[in-house]
Amino acid sequence: MPTKLRIYTYPERILSKKCRKVEVIDDRIRKLFDEMRLLMIEAKGVGIAANQVGIDLSMALIEFDDKIFKIVNPKILKKEGKVKFLEGCLSFPGLEVEICRAKKVWVSYTSEKNEPVDLELEGIPAIVFQHEIDHLNGVLLSDRISLWKKVKVSPKLKKIKKDTKNELSKQAKKY
Repeated sequence: MPTKLRIYTYPERILSKKCRKVEVIDDRIRKLFDEMRLLMIEAKGVGIAANQVGIDLSMALIEFDDKIFKIVNPKILKKEGKVKFLEGCLSFPGLEVEICRAKKVWVSYTSEKNEPVDLELEGIPAIVFQHEIDHLNGVLLSDRISLWKKVKVSPKLKKIKKDTKNELSKQAKKY
């Protein structure tokens, strides 16, 4: 079943906005998770946040090691250590930048079954959770890089911005 959702790309406004808290986890939210997963798989991602599909809700989907995490209203409770990792993002197509993140995190969230979950994560899972929680807080990949790196990747950021503008004007002409 194809989804009507699309991936929002830099600099669309919803990406830099802190998402609203999910008040009720119901079938509508579970269906949204299913649609987000379809889009994430199609885009070959490992995580996707609701605002990346144009939905102003604090929820994200993460998949690694054959495990699917459907997280609602997540919070990072504690961070430990530092690690640099080359990250990409579905909202920044073609851009990969080295980001400094916590090596280990303790995360709290509500599952799609409305159950509280506390996780201790390390390595790549910790990085992916931090990346998606950043999205829900309106923090972009470009916000996590130094001014020097921003200057270095400026041509790619300009291209993404231009491509987004062109795509949005094409969509506007359809309607």
